[in-house]
Amino acid sequence: MRIRTPLVAALVTVGCLVAAGGANGPRFYPDDPIARDPETQDASGVGKTRVSPTYDLVENSFGDAGDKERKRAVNINTIDEVPDSSWFTNRVGSRPMTVDEIVRGPDRGTGPTGAWQVTGLKREGVTPGFTIRDATGEVYWIKFDPRTNPEMASGAEVIATKLFHAFGYHVPENYLATFRRDDLSIAPGAMAKDEDNRDRPMKWRDIDAVLEKAARAPDGAYRVLASRNLPGDPVGPFKYHGTRPDDPNDIFPHEHRRELRGLVVFSAWLNHDEVRSGNSLDTLVRADGRTIVRHHLLDFGSTLGSGSVQAQSRRAGNEFVWEARPTFITMLTLGLYVRPWIKVPYPDLPAVGRIESSYFQPETWKPDYPNPAFRLARQDDRFWAGNIVAAVSEDAVRAVVGTAKFSDARATEYLTETLLARRRKVLAASLTGTNPIVRPALSAAGLLTFENAAVQAGVAEPAERYTIEWLRFDNASSAHERVGVEQSVTAPRAQAPAELLNAEFVAARIRAYHPSHSAWADPLTLYFRRGAAGWTLVGLERMP
Repeated sequence: MRIRTPLVAALVTVGCLVAAGGANGPRFYPDDPIARDPETQDASGVGKTRVSPTYDLVENSFGDAGDKERKRAVNINTIDEVPDSSWFTNRVGSRPMTVDEIVRGPDRGTGPTGAWQVTGLKREGVTPGFTIRDATGEVYWIKFDPRTNPEMASGAEVIATKLFHAFGYHVPENYLATFRRDDLSIAPGAMAKDEDNRDRPMKWRDIDAVLEKAARAPDGAYRVLASRNLPGDPVGPFKYHGTRPDDPNDIFPHEHRRELRGLVVFSAWLNHDEVRSGNSLDTLVRADGRTIVRHHLLDFGSTLGSGSVQAQSRRAGNEFVWEARPTFITMLTLGLYVRPWIKVPYPDLPAVGRIESSYFQPETWKPDYPNPAFRLARQDDRFWAGNIVAAVSEDAVRAVVGTAKFSDARATEYLTETLLARRRKVLAASLTGTNPIVRPALSAAGLLTFENAAVQAGVAEPAERYTIEWLRFDNASSAHERVGVEQSVTAPRAQAPAELLNAEFVAARIRAYHPSHSAWADPLTLYFRRGAAGWTLVGLERMP
């Protein structure tokens, strides 16, 4: 029977197709495919945690973090998709999103208004900043651009935030804002640290120390990124492996969550090299009458061509902070060996920093140091993410880059064209490595239609042919019975045998044949259930 106890209710969201047989119940249930992974238990007992940046680097670079088995993602539903959850919300790709929606991103307001009171100094991370309370009482984290690269970090973070929101992640509201020193005041009770790391009342010299490191316009104004305080009670970052032991709803190992595996595709596109625990945050929020943990990505200052406090490193995306082989080769050759990425040219555009599209290869892109979820990403995880990237149109990319409001039009043009070129490479890499059939439908009359994601994205020529094997499926026993002969078609449509149209469940096993993409011939199996409104897709096996 299907398990519905509170302890394992979220397990219902796992694709039922993973089961090998029907001994423990039917393969598909009336509520399949599940659209939301519910948080069924109260998590108000979750405590605050910290993850040392040094420990995180060492554990992932030299330790044995996370599972090593590259198995199918465990939090997908029966049609191979990621349900909505406290980790992820399906947006672009799962429903139509206008360019205006993508541009708006997570923002629900206009940013800080009125006079600003400085309430604290930013003590973590590499980017200087402070926290303020605006005239409405809202709290914002203020981050600055480096003096060498005005507009760079703030522009990169605004762009990346909007795109990661469109992909489906929980992110903060990030706004561009400007102010002058005279617009600030020190909030009553605001504290700073003295030379011995003891709390003391904040003084203007503390604020000036931050401002001295920041880019400043000729008229004396500061352009900053204002990140609105996330709702809920912060309880620390999450790791990219294991689970949070004190969260009763966190039952899927993070390295086996598809949205964290597929994050490697989005990060490669946007050159988000600092994908690490320190750039995440869990908060306790109220939902459906209980307290749950919501998981956020944040701090996108090291994306695109920005390295937060300087232009992005040439190494970023090309090599881990520590890699034995290239390091030893350099040592053994007394420095005569030069890594090829060091020679890559970049334009002199301070607002952009360093990002390019010619040398970039999404298949080999790397974050700062190994990420357990990225290491286990399979081709179906990358395919899932590639479909989301494909749904972000070129017009949307251009519009989102425009929100950075670079004063140099060359910076806007270069970054836009670079992102579009990287997008094409990402799509070619992620959409061609497995059977690319998407959006299948079976009409009441038995006409099967589908699309080829790689062809639709313009990164592959049409398949030479498709073969379809029709099967009668027994939902109770998971038995398959072949019906008729295998069909071969050149267009993405086929007619089901008439004797199947009265069945409760129908399965179709499809292969695509292309001279350059042998993986397309891997079988993809579709399952349809007949109902009053016709046939409904309830199962999809891409890489079982």
